[in-house]
Amino acid sequence: MRVILIVSLFFAFLRVSADPILVGLNYGKEYLRATIFVESGTYSVTANQEEMFVIKAGQTLDLTASSGKINVFFDGKNLEGNTRIDLVPVSGSTFRIQPAGYKKSGRLYSAGLRAIAYQGRLQLINNIELEDYVSGVIEAESGKGHEIEYYKVQAVISRTYALNNLQRHAAEGYQLCDATHCQVYHGRPYAEPMAFSAARATRDIIIVDAEINLITAAFHSNCGGKTVNAEEVWSKPLSYCVSRVDSFCLEMPHSRWEKSITQERWNSYLSSKRSEYSIAQSDSQSYLSLSGRQYFLADSSLRIPSRVMREDLQLKSTLFRTENTGEHIRFMGRGFGHGVGLCQEGAMRMAQLGYCYEDIIHFYYADVHLIPRYMLWFFRD
Repeated sequence: MRVILIVSLFFAFLRVSADPILVGLNYGKEYLRATIFVESGTYSVTANQEEMFVIKAGQTLDLTASSGKINVFFDGKNLEGNTRIDLVPVSGSTFRIQPAGYKKSGRLYSAGLRAIAYQGRLQLINNIELEDYVSGVIEAESGKGHEIEYYKVQAVISRTYALNNLQRHAAEGYQLCDATHCQVYHGRPYAEPMAFSAARATRDIIIVDAEINLITAAFHSNCGGKTVNAEEVWSKPLSYCVSRVDSFCLEMPHSRWEKSITQERWNSYLSSKRSEYSIAQSDSQSYLSLSGRQYFLADSSLRIPSRVMREDLQLKSTLFRTENTGEHIRFMGRGFGHGVGLCQEGAMRMAQLGYCYEDIIHFYYADVHLIPRYMLWFFRD
């Protein structure tokens, strides 16, 4: 019985670890043509899963979306009317992309590339193994020069977030995008080799809640000294994203901020919100006792959700106070981001102080477990 279980786990590990994910590239950009530069290795170029030709390092091809189809121009030949084009890596292959009308990007991508026509434009998709994707997210979301234990934290939360959101862009032909709408992804890490090391060291490790479900691995840059409950930002509470005092981030780069707007703009803004957020005069005193960062009490009859003010006025956080200087309204705040879940700069400081990645994760997420993703079924049973 034990042998059967071990063999089953082994094959489950191989199957799950090899699963690729589809990442939509250049999210938010609309273009009809792009040039693909093969930097290394060899690709088999297929149309509708049938091989057309092979392209090698140093060669380029052009892809164009037209009338809901993909056209390929390579080596003087134009191949038209394809519903899908794939660049399938034959060996250690990497490529770069130059969308028409945009500046040349320095981003280098590994693994495969898929091209489809979506809503009249060209959509390029990186077909990549999960751990390689995680490596890219680590650098794009964290930058360079941090402790390896922090990069392990980012690896685990990025992997968990990805696996919990694989249906987010299903209608568009891929699973995740490369922007903040999902997680920032700029292809292969180029400045921080520890991104690869952190992904390998934590391979397949994910975060689950008390009921062994993948958590919503929310994170932000700096909480300003205290994280917030999930329901203060979103529509419902999350048992593992609860407010806690965090002194680790207080002296980090994004712990404090200031911004000023004109008195005229401030008055105009309050006027625009009065019909939506005004409250009865008789009820106004009950709002004075509200604490935290949920609401901003503009006067005795106007209460504006702080998260709305943050979005409207492009403030760095919802933890702020105001000062009227006569000509300007000055905002003085702490933190950077929505404040839910893991505080990145707090986690960075904890790693500097010698905390391991498991302890850092447990500090920010309440009552969670770290398990290999291929063992989900075992723990659930």
